[in-house]
Amino acid sequence: MDASNKEKLFACITATSFVCDELRLFLDTHPTDRGALEYWEKMSRVRNEAVEEYTKCYGPIESYRVENDGKWAWVEEPWPWEGRC
Repeated sequence: MDASNKEKLFACITATSFVCDELRLFLDTHPTDRGALEYWEKMSRVRNEAVEEYTKCYGPIESYRVENDGKWAWVEEPWPWEGRC
């Protein structure tokens, strides 16, 4: 995978994360809004697929997805905000 794909995946993750966060806030006050629920499900699915692809190709960007081999490897590489992405 090339750097442009890495940047595109990270941009997708960032954008869909924002959308999901905003939708969660909206759904807190409009819990039965079918359109918002469907859109949240769609955006959540797109985000999860992008995170899985990014993790497979470039390593985890969330500590929840770190695989360990007897030690905590999350701190061994630069974190996303330290220029990793």
